[in-house]
This record gives sequence, structure tokens and C-alpha cells, in this order.
Amino acid sequence: MNIIQMIRAYSGMVFGKTDYWHPDMNVNRELNSKIVRKYPVDISTKADYAGEFDEDGIPLVEVDGHLSYLPVTIAQYALGNYDQWLEMQKPLYRERFVCAADWLQKNLREYKAGLWGWLNDHDKEMYHLKKPWLSALSQGQALSVLARAYLETQEKRYLEAGEKALISFSVPVQQGGVLTQWEGLDYFEEYPSQIPSLVLNGFIFALWGLWEFYVISQDPGAKERYQTGVATLKTILPKYQVSYLNWSRYDLYPFKVADITSIFYHKLHIQQLKAMALLIGEESFNRQAELWEKGRQSFICYWLATAYKVRHKLSIRKESSYVPSVKQG
Repeated sequence: MNIIQMIRAYSGMVFGKTDYWHPDMNVNRELNSKIVRKYPVDISTKADYAGEFDEDGIPLVEVDGHLSYLPVTIAQYALGNYDQWLEMQKPLYRERFVCAADWLQKNLREYKAGLWGWLNDHDKEMYHLKKPWLSALSQGQALSVLARAYLETQEKRYLEAGEKALISFSVPVQQGGVLTQWEGLDYFEEYPSQIPSLVLNGFIFALWGLWEFYVISQDPGAKERYQTGVATLKTILPKYQVSYLNWSRYDLYPFKVADITSIFYHKLHIQQLKAMALLIGEESFNRQAELWEKGRQSFICYWLATAYKVRHKLSIRKESSYVPSVKQG
């Protein structure tokens, strides 16, 4: 990717412009650890997809020059429509949700013997990740969809699909799953690179999928994986702190220039930690969120972090890949 392409691809995200891919996702203050309703952060804008659809109403995303099914986009589209259904009670939102949930249920694939999931069929060059690969982010958000689909319909096929997808959280990255080890702790990888990338926002989204699927299904494996992941989050969270800026890191991959967050992902981390604090009553998550909020509100910290983020993007520009913006309607 050349510098001009980078500016077009990343300038909005780096400088805080909201769009379909990077909306403000504020914490759901009504979160209750015992029930599944609206998503832990506001994902309702994902219902208004402005790109292409297939003949069945499933979103398509341009990747590597051609339209593709991107599992995480389909899962987020479903979750956005479900939140809108709860809020507006318009049948169209429920129909869209069930349509996307059906796609996820029917397109679950046995990637390797006994290993099921939704495959990403593109490379992620910055982490030296070659297709095909599973993602804890898309696995987790699909679990959130399947849990809600069962809640709405009572059809067991959704739970059966979710139980198969759960297996990937216990299979090491080296064997095709999404589980990696960090200092003896289990971590669920958004990008299952051979050198652990440890992307924070994807890890937390994955935890929510495990938690919500357990609440609906009472699957003990989902509960165990969730509790293990929460223990990891408590321990690893300080590693994401950029102390002199009160800012967060996007990942812990050993880039030459550390990958600190853009303003979009920094705000998302803050809201995710607030949601985790509500779910489990862990005050350390609120304290970290408050610290990062101070950095967000500081004009100096914001511009220093933005400059550092640009420096990181320039350092990996030959290995950078991205999903282009959807067509604006």
C-alpha cells in the first residue's frame, strides 16, 4: 500500500471520523450478567449497511478487488438489527436479523477435523497471516448472534452450531484454532498469527460471545472459556497502557514501532472496559477506563498519539491491508 492509499484508507479512523466501519459504540448501561438483551456496546448503526447485498439480503464486502462474505460484517449486521428490533419493534429488523443468523448457521464450516468456524479467505499481511483462518472476533460475535437467534425462535439448530464453533476456543493457533498462550494464560486471538498479536478489542468481543452463549445455552465449556479469558484480561490489561500518554495499545505484536490505538479504537477500549466492569463488577476495569479517558480528553495526548499512530502505519505500509469503505447510498 502506498502513502496515498494509506491516507485514503486510514485518515478517517486515525483522526476520529465516524462512519459505518468506525461508529461510536457507547456502553449499554442496562447490562445484566444474567440476561441477554442489547449488545454490551451500542452496535445499532450496523443495521444500516450501505454496501452491496446478495440476493438473500446478506451483506457483501469488497476484499482484494471482489465482493466477499465477511463473517464479522454479517455478525455485526445481525447484532445491529437485533438491537434495533428491541428498540423499535419493527418486523423488518427482526427479519434481517434472522436472515443473517440463518446464514451463519448454514455456513459454519468444518475447517479441519473436529474444528468448526467461519473462515476468513484473505491474507492479513501485517501479522504475516495467510488465508484461510478463523478469528476469535468473528467466532465470538457469531456466538452472540446464535444465542439471540435461539432466544427469539427456540430453534435448537442455532445452539448446535454454536456448540461446534466453541471448539475453536480450546484449539491452539498452531492447530488452526484461536487459542494462544501469553505467559501461561489463555488468550483468544482476533488474528491468529504465529507470533501472538493479542488484539485487545477483538479479545473482549470474543469474551462477550462466550458469556452470552453460556447465558442462553448453559454450556459449561462456554462458561469455562469465558472465565479463563476474564482472568487473562485482568492480568494482561496493564500491558496495553502507554503510560506517558494515558493511551492504549491496539495490540502487543512486536512491531518495530508499537501499534498504539487510533482515537476510534481508544474510545472503543474505554467503552469495552466500562461494559466489562458492569458485567463482572471489577473496579480495575473502570479505573483503567478513567485513565484512558483522561488521555482522550487531553489535546496534547490526542495529537501525540495520532502522530505516533501515523508513524506506525508508515512503518508497516508495505504489509498493510484493509477493507475498503462500503459504497455510500
